[in-house]
Amino acid sequence: MRMEKMMLEMHMLKKMLKRSLRTQSLRAVRKINLQKADRSLANSNPAEDEQKPTASVYEEEKEKHAQLLSLPPHGSEVFIGGLPKDVMEDELRDLCETIGEIFELRLMKDRDTGESKGFAFVAFKSKEVARKATEELRSKEYKGKTLRCSISETKNRLFIGNVPKNLTEDEFRKIIEEVGPGVEVIELIKDPQTPTRNRGFAFILYYNNACADYSRQKMLNANFKLDGHTPTVSWADPKGTPPDHSPAAAGQVKALYVKNIPENTSTEKLKELFQRHGDVTKVVTPPGKAGKRDFGFIHYAERSSALKAVRDTEKYEINDFVLLFGQVVKDLGDMEEGGI
Repeated sequence: MRMEKMMLEMHMLKKMLKRSLRTQSLRAVRKINLQKADRSLANSNPAEDEQKPTASVYEEEKEKHAQLLSLPPHGSEVFIGGLPKDVMEDELRDLCETIGEIFELRLMKDRDTGESKGFAFVAFKSKEVARKATEELRSKEYKGKTLRCSISETKNRLFIGNVPKNLTEDEFRKIIEEVGPGVEVIELIKDPQTPTRNRGFAFILYYNNACADYSRQKMLNANFKLDGHTPTVSWADPKGTPPDHSPAAAGQVKALYVKNIPENTSTEKLKELFQRHGDVTKVVTPPGKAGKRDFGFIHYAERSSALKAVRDTEKYEINDFVLLFGQVVKDLGDMEEGGI
């Protein structure tokens, strides 16, 4: 009986010893892990950790900019019309590849029938090849059809309004070039009365449509500011030739330039005033600081209506302000080029 009691005590002692050793082992492992964690924390650089996401975003932006600049320049895409309805994309590609290297070809098709609409857009690798294509394909006989070919009218020029008037050209350029790639020409319009200030708007010409659209989207973001100001950003028509427009081009001009417009005059009020001469399709009053914008454009459906308004000897008044006008123009760019 005594022997059994001793054996039981020995067994319990062994069990307690094992448990103690296991606990000590776990504590030792935990201590080692804590020491490793401390060393890792001591060796890490919080500033570097914060910079990693920023660096990643920067690399992504840099890669995107390079991708946009690798696309063909503005003026390298052509429009081809007068195509046979049964023309295949491969056939058109064969026709164009004899002229130069193609970047992209889009044969426009009817969504429902899948049949060709009779026209296509072909982007070449360079402007020179595109110009060559217009020369070789214009009036060319192809499968019983006479082709039409011209440089495609893609947009690559932006209008920026509500620019702080104290912003210098160098300051404005720095901001714009940081937004996106491909900036070629920046026209920050100067105030003729005060050369050290600008008139509150600018035009920016980009390498291609993709670069322009990328920057346009960035600047339309609510967080984008110009020295605290939220700019207005829109597409601008290509800068036209000076006032000696051809008769054909002049026939398309239907906008009337009007200035001395009182502050807070609504576009509806202007439309109502000028509607007497014909159908007004839209009224554009370029943005500016309150009280500073005093001009706008009245767009008529017919050119004859715009000319009739110019020839009218009647006074146009709003709140005792006599409106001044007398020039039929294409757009704001024409007014700037004309030295307004």
